[in-house]
Amino acid sequence: MYVESAGMMTFLLSYLSGVPCVSLPGCKSVHYDLIFLLDASSSVGIDDFQKVRQWVVDLVDSFEIGPDKTRVGVVRYSTQPMTEFELGTYSTGEQVKAAARKIRYHGGNTNTGDALRYITTHSFSAGAGGRPSDPSIKKVAILLTDGRSQDHVLEPAAAAHKAGIKIFALGVGEALKEELEEIASEPKSAYTFHVSDYNAIDKIREQLRKRLCEM
Repeated sequence: MYVESAGMMTFLLSYLSGVPCVSLPGCKSVHYDLIFLLDASSSVGIDDFQKVRQWVVDLVDSFEIGPDKTRVGVVRYSTQPMTEFELGTYSTGEQVKAAARKIRYHGGNTNTGDALRYITTHSFSAGAGGRPSDPSIKKVAILLTDGRSQDHVLEPAAAAHKAGIKIFALGVGEALKEELEEIASEPKSAYTFHVSDYNAIDKIREQLRKRLCEM
């Protein structure tokens, strides 16, 4: 869905009324190997990247984190992809959130294709804490970017899909709809999101969480 809609009304009503959004029950009964793939290129900037860190922290609260439950890893990318922490590094939600608050900003180019190859070959592997031999564990990547990739994304995205990785493609500002749809899993309307700027990324948090819980 390439608009800010659907779960937005629930989120806004909750926010305006001061009543917290109710957690969706499916979020904590379905377990994932979940990788956040974060654009840390120069177009983002340190101030907006701080908003990205907080967005990751808030979204982590949607899941039951644990070695036998959901595992979370973070990869930031610009000219090259870099692991912040692997799927097997932290065993509690508080540990993951503390680490997410310290994700480093780098700057550089936007090589999204290389980043997609990296998570496919490395981040979901057993050596990185993934559980590829367990068919009950869903492999999910949440990619957040604000610009056009400086390398090709179609082929590495197709390889990730073939490897069983479900990819949510979240675009901010100048991110291209066509490129996000090349990256995202099927159906594109369920795995593609876009907002106007980093001040608006929290608006899609509830919507994204709902999609994750329905997988």
